[in-house]
Amino acid sequence: MARLAGISVEYYRRVEQGSGHRMSLQVCASIARALRLDRAGAAYLHRLATAGSEVTYELHQDEGPSPELVELITLWDHTAAYIIDRNQDVLVSNDLMRAVAPGYVEVGNNVGLMQFEAPPELRAAPSWQEGARTTVSRLRYHGSPADARWQEVVALLLEDEDFADLWQRHEAHPLTSGRAPNHFDGYGWVDLRWQVLEAHPGLYTLICYGTPGSVGERALAELAAGLREGRVSVPDGAVATPTSGSRLSRYRGTGPGGPRSVYSQGHDSPAAGS
Repeated sequence: MARLAGISVEYYRRVEQGSGHRMSLQVCASIARALRLDRAGAAYLHRLATAGSEVTYELHQDEGPSPELVELITLWDHTAAYIIDRNQDVLVSNDLMRAVAPGYVEVGNNVGLMQFEAPPELRAAPSWQEGARTTVSRLRYHGSPADARWQEVVALLLEDEDFADLWQRHEAHPLTSGRAPNHFDGYGWVDLRWQVLEAHPGLYTLICYGTPGSVGERALAELAAGLREGRVSVPDGAVATPTSGSRLSRYRGTGPGGPRSVYSQGHDSPAAGS
């Protein structure tokens, strides 16, 4: 590896062992090329190499989504959307998203923790397994080991055997797109696609939609129409549903370790957070 990166074996050994030597950007780039890392992988390597640096994370702990972005998302009645932070705490969730995943994508919940609340029968679904792997890799990629909330989330998740197995793979990938099963009355479990828009470093807007012509598209359109016409109401987030977790209520971010800011449709100011 040292030869491929164009550095001495002794220097590479010191870097690999973390013997008090911080890699330069040039050496970091050389190792990334030697490892044939893509852009995201190279960025992650750089973050690891500069761990503890004050410039490693751009987002201050007290920052949240802009009021304009919150307003935009809450006004969407045809599109299910929500915002999470780098620890996967839900900061914003519009009415359609809350109707799609009641008790799951609720402000104050953590989607990583909720992912691994799934019952055994749902965990057998390929889309759940894909989503679980994505959840683990993005938590590692975006999170900061120095962040107390990140430490808390990972510690809770390590109690789950499936998460622990995936965590041992040491995969790290940015949050981009994917699919996830969602429960619709009259349809059962249906896959929806999701796409991420990063409007601010450390904050991620997820847009959920059904593939054109799919059952997911039809189920989502019917639910949206029901909400607009008043035939369907947004369920209470505290009520147990097929998508809600069982042990997560006591881990919601309402204290010092919780989400930095809280917005939801019907609220026009953030609650206090860490």
